[in-house]
Order: sequence, then structure tokens, then C-alpha cells
Amino acid sequence: MNPCTFTYRFKLILKANNLSLDLSVHSLRHTNASLLIAQGVDVRTVASLLGHAQASTTLDIYAHAFDKNKRKAQEKLGKAIGL
Repeated sequence: MNPCTFTYRFKLILKANNLSLDLSVHSLRHTNASLLIAQGVDVRTVASLLGHAQASTTLDIYAHAFDKNKRKAQEKLGKAIGL
């Protein structure tokens, strides 16, 4: 399939569903990765699914997605030490 055809059809789907035409296929990829990380999927698995050779690449790009996990970890630590 020609990439232009795919993009054209993707934009038609966005328009038909009253979604922002600023969205791109790349934004779907980014959303997928962020949601996987937020659900606790390990970085190596997410990196593999995205085709990143190194998990560090995934960490560099999606570090913001770990904020929720950091808060959960802090709360668990607090409970473990009685805070």
C-alpha cells in the first residue's frame, strides 16, 4: 500500500469520527507505547514491540510515561516503611 493512500484513509477515519486531523499514525504509536508503560509493561517488551534495538532508546523517548509508575512506587515504599 502506498503510504500516501494509508495517510489519506487514516485522515478520512479521523474526520468521520470527529477526531483532530492533527493526529498521525506516529501519534498512535506514541499513545500505544505510553499506555503500555502506564499499565506496567516492562521497558524491554515495549522496546521490542516498537522495534527499538535498545531499551534505553525507549526510556529516553517515553520517560514521561513513567511518572505514574514513580508515584505508585513511592506510595508502596511509604506504606512499607509505615508512612
